[in-house]
Amino acid sequence: MKKYSFALTILAALMLAGCGKLSGGEPTPAPALQTTEAVQTPAPETVQPAPVETPAVTAAPARQPGERFDTVIIMEGMEETVHYEHIRNDSLGIEMDYDFEAFTRESTPDRERFVSVWDRQEDPENYFEIIHSPEEPKAVADFVSQAYSREYDITSVPRVLERAGNCVRIEASVAKGTNRMVDHLQAVYIIPAPEGCIVVTTHAAIEASEGFWRRIDYLLNTLSIIGKSSEKQLTDEQAVAAIRSYCIAQNPGLEQLVNAGEYPTYWDIASSDENSVVVVFRASTGALNRYYIDRSTGNVYVTEQVPGIIDEEQRTSETLNVWDYAG
Repeated sequence: MKKYSFALTILAALMLAGCGKLSGGEPTPAPALQTTEAVQTPAPETVQPAPVETPAVTAAPARQPGERFDTVIIMEGMEETVHYEHIRNDSLGIEMDYDFEAFTRESTPDRERFVSVWDRQEDPENYFEIIHSPEEPKAVADFVSQAYSREYDITSVPRVLERAGNCVRIEASVAKGTNRMVDHLQAVYIIPAPEGCIVVTTHAAIEASEGFWRRIDYLLNTLSIIGKSSEKQLTDEQAVAAIRSYCIAQNPGLEQLVNAGEYPTYWDIASSDENSVVVVFRASTGALNRYYIDRSTGNVYVTEQVPGIIDEEQRTSETLNVWDYAG
């Protein structure tokens, strides 16, 4: 799909090769940035909202991964209550909040992707992605500017995010040399970070861009740079042992109950793949708790099911990090 395959190529290049290695040699200096009248004064239905900015970086509230809470944003001059979930990706070196009712999250150790729930998930128009690039921010900005300038008249402006600080926003929304806005708009945020930078690429259909980018402004103002952790992957055996230790720590009498063997109580693997593992705990009451674990970050959320009472899994407010209980 041409509307975003070009941007995906850029992301892949940044992740796999690094800016200085894309052409097998030194990167070509980026061309001069161009600003057209269409970018300076867009049509009313596609006017980019005023950025949600503060002049100084503010500390993020202490929240646990998986914690959910409500907050209020301003959309079209009206207050709107949104439902956020706090996430942390140690492999990328970020934590942030996202609107779990408005976006579907796809998380891997090297990428966070958020797709509008109103889009076809297999072919979205409105979504954004977050990766870590090992390159310096200026090198990434030069490369992105050069790449997009082949097809677009671009704009590049400095921004200040509330928790991540200074960054650069590069927008590609005008077809090169035409003064005409394209059907699918793209913008890239380049945020300095340890060992390189965080790159956020956003995609929006022109008719939805104003509201969509406004929401992204709010979400990016919750993003904090925490630094990448050393690479480690949780095994299935570690996952079961860690959840068992966690459950016993929460209920000290549980170990004696299990050892007595009077009631069927166990921990087992419910499902497992390259990025995640689900451990199920069957309590003596017959209740089933499932622990959904990210192998890399160790972040866990929990669901509960009680056959005959709660027949479908229901997510609880319980969260933890499995690495705190892994031996």
